[in-house]
Amino acid sequence: MRRRYADLWVRCESVERCLEMIRCLKRLGFSSAALELQGECVERFNHLKREGEGIGLNLYRKLVLEPSNRRELLKLLRENRGRFEVISVICRNLETAIVAARDSRVDTIIIPVDPRYRLDKGVATLLKNKVELPFRYFLEDKSGFLKTASEIVSVLGKRCGIIVSSAGSCSLELRNPRQLASLLQVLGFDEERALDSISTEVTNLIEENLVKLSENYVMRGVMKLG
Repeated sequence: MRRRYADLWVRCESVERCLEMIRCLKRLGFSSAALELQGECVERFNHLKREGEGIGLNLYRKLVLEPSNRRELLKLLRENRGRFEVISVICRNLETAIVAARDSRVDTIIIPVDPRYRLDKGVATLLKNKVELPFRYFLEDKSGFLKTASEIVSVLGKRCGIIVSSAGSCSLELRNPRQLASLLQVLGFDEERALDSISTEVTNLIEENLVKLSENYVMRGVMKLG
C-alpha cells in the first residue's frame, strides 16, 4: 500500500507565506499537514484549507501549548477542547511533562533540547500519547537535539509512537518525508519504522481525532446513529 505522508507541525504566520508552504508541501510529497495558525492565518484557515484541497493537500488545525505548570495546562486544555484537530504540548518542566503524557486531550508531547529535567521509566509508564521530534530543533542545535532525542528514544522509544515533524515557518525549513524520517534512522530505527513516523503514526492520529470531533461521537467505540 502506498504511504500517505503528513507533516504534523507547520507554523503559519502570514497567509502569503503559508500558501507558499502549502504548495511546497505538495511538491515534497505530502498528502496532509497540521498548521499552527498565528496572526492573520487564524481567521483565514478556511481559505487556506480550500487552497490545499485544490492541489490535493488536506489541512488541519494544530494548537501548540507551552504551559509553565500543571494548572495552566489543564486550563488551556479545557478552554480549547474540540477546537483543534491536533493538540501538542511543549514540556519545559517535569510537572507539565507528567500531566501532558497521560492526558487524553493531548496528542503529542514535545521535549525541548536539553530540558532541565530527566525523562525516566516512571514518566514512560505514564505515557499515553505520542512523542513529537521537530526537525527545526535539529537545524537550530544539531548536537543538542541528537543528545536529547537519543535519551528520549532510549527511555520511551519502545513504549510509544514517535512522530517527526518539520515545525517549519517557511518553505526553506520544510523537508521531504525521507529527510524527516532520516532523523530516526540516525537514532537506530529501521527505514520502515522511521517512515511510519511521518505516515501511519500521523494519519491514524488525525483520523481518530476527526472521529472524536464528530457530532455523533459519544465515547471510544460508541457512535450515535442517524
